[in-house]
Amino acid sequence: MSVQEETETGSRSVRSVAGVMASAFGLIVVLAAVAYSVMVNVVNWVTVDVLTYPVEGVAPFVVISGAILTIPILIPTVLITAKFLD
Repeated sequence: MSVQEETETGSRSVRSVAGVMASAFGLIVVLAAVAYSVMVNVVNWVTVDVLTYPVEGVAPFVVISGAILTIPILIPTVLITAKFLD
């Protein structure tokens, strides 16, 4: 019984597609983390320091905005990968 190598069906190998997908995901996660930390600092400065709201009242909004920020992580990753595959 001999071992045959599988031929690629497309012009891109699995490794290159995985590399682009991982790179796009990593870059977008880093950018989203920076955006989230800037947003948290601005919200903290405005609400707690300037307007003197209690931290307990502001914390749920920070958590919700962090959850909303996961959407812009997934969509560009899919779009970049799809563009690379075409």
